[in-house]
Order: sequence, then structure tokens, then C-alpha cells
Amino acid sequence: MTATIPSVISCQELKDLLQSSSQPIAILEADLGKQVEADFKAGHIPKARYFDQLEHTTPTAFIPRGLPDVKSFEDYLTRLGVSNDHHIILYDRSANGFFAASRAWFLLKTYGADKVSILNGGFNAWKKEDNEIEKSDESNDSTKEGQTNKFTVKLNEQMVRNFDQMVSNISLDKDNPERIQVFDARPPNLFNGADAGHMPNAVNLPYGSLFDQNQHLKSKEQLAQIFDKAGVDLSKPTIYTCQGGVTASALAFVAQLLGQKEPSVYMGAFTEWQQRAPADLIIKGDGTPTTQ
Repeated sequence: MTATIPSVISCQELKDLLQSSSQPIAILEADLGKQVEADFKAGHIPKARYFDQLEHTTPTAFIPRGLPDVKSFEDYLTRLGVSNDHHIILYDRSANGFFAASRAWFLLKTYGADKVSILNGGFNAWKKEDNEIEKSDESNDSTKEGQTNKFTVKLNEQMVRNFDQMVSNISLDKDNPERIQVFDARPPNLFNGADAGHMPNAVNLPYGSLFDQNQHLKSKEQLAQIFDKAGVDLSKPTIYTCQGGVTASALAFVAQLLGQKEPSVYMGAFTEWQQRAPADLIIKGDGTPTTQ
């Protein structure tokens, strides 16, 4: 019987999989715009492929980090050696390993990948434990290595929310059962800041609260307490937002880890909201709308 790979995987569990996995796994180092490509080539987790999730996207002023063209994304993942049969394991080089990785999780889940995990602590944890590091100047093209299975997108539109949907949601009465709860991953100084602010009735749930002093994701019990204290009803659909759609993905990942069936991410996040929303839909720290 094939063992189930957990959604959050430890370095030791990944080492064991590298040595004796009975199921196909694909390890991807997640990046946002080729920021760490040179670092990847200098040293990365064995068998990992470099995954720039902004490949084949078209940035705009409202959404700098959009979704890639479907056909191009299918070809890209196939070249990375990823098919729909693989269990994908993500990591990144941020302090806690969840910044680019959780956003990559959101992208992959939106495009229909069923089995996706994140390495707890990311590359920093892997290196700190003196695990094997692999160097490579080669390309990511696995088709040269006999890769035959392809990745096919199965779009999950419920994972993504856009500006118009957010405006419609906010227009509903607060007690309307169709209104979806909204939680914002930005730090309190931005959420409450006079120069920033937040959407009406959004609740602050800072990204930084998810991690312990060792820069690892907290236990499920601790995360459940954090979400409960913030007022997240995990039995209901929820929209997660932030500044640019990245840290909101971490909230969505944790929500699904805790059993939420319908987490979604507002792609444009506050970057778009601040530019497009009317003044009365931008709430300052003191609870009053902004003026223009």
C-alpha cells in the first residue's frame, strides 16, 4: 500500500521519499520572477526542478502576478517533468519556506493538480540539517530524459476571486448568508495604516502569525487556534487577500490543511483594490473611509 504524503512535509520525510518512494514525485523550487535562479543552479535539493510561476504570465498594473496562459503552462510543467500523476513537493528560499511555495501551491491547485505538498522550513531548513545539495547548470527540460506523461490543466475557478466579485460580495448585507468572509494576511501596520487600509469587514490574520520561532509552520492545533481566534469559520467559503496575492495563498493553504473545503484567493489583492475601489470601500485604521 502506498503511503500518503502529508500536505506539510518535513526534511526527513523528503529524504526518505528521495531514497525509496514507490510513487512518482516531482520536487519544484518555487520562485516569483527568476529572483533565485542563479542560487538554484549553485545548489538545490536533489532532483528538484526550478519553477518560475510567473513564466507565461502577463503582468498588469492591477495584477503584477497573474495566472499563466493555460496551454503554455501545460507545456512548461511537462518540460519540468511534471504530470498529473505526480505528487508535487514545493519549497522555496524564503525565511520560512512558504512565501513563493504557498503561492505556487495556489497556482497548481487552481490548475487542477490534485497532490501538492510544501516542505516545512523550505531550503533553509534543508540546508541547516546538512542534507545533500545538488548543483546543476543544466536546463529544466525533462523531455530530453524520456519524460512522456503530460500535465493537463483542469481549471478550478472557485480558487480565484476577481475585483468585480469582491465588490459584489461587499455590497451584500453583513448578515446575508451568501456573503463570504474575507481575511487579510498583511501585517497590522498595513491593514490598519492610514496610508494603506483594508476592505470593509475584512479581518486581519497576519501571515507572520503562522510560523514559530524556528521559522517552521506551527502545528495544526496551534494554527486552528489562530484561525479560530481570528473568527474564521472553516465550515464556510472564505476569501483570502493580502498585498499582491502571495501571502494570502499561505492562509488558503493552511485553511485547507485545517479542513476548509472552499478557500479562495483574491488575485489582485490590495494592490488592485487600492487603485480601483471607490474611497468609501477603503477603510483606514480608525475605521473610517478614505477621502480623495
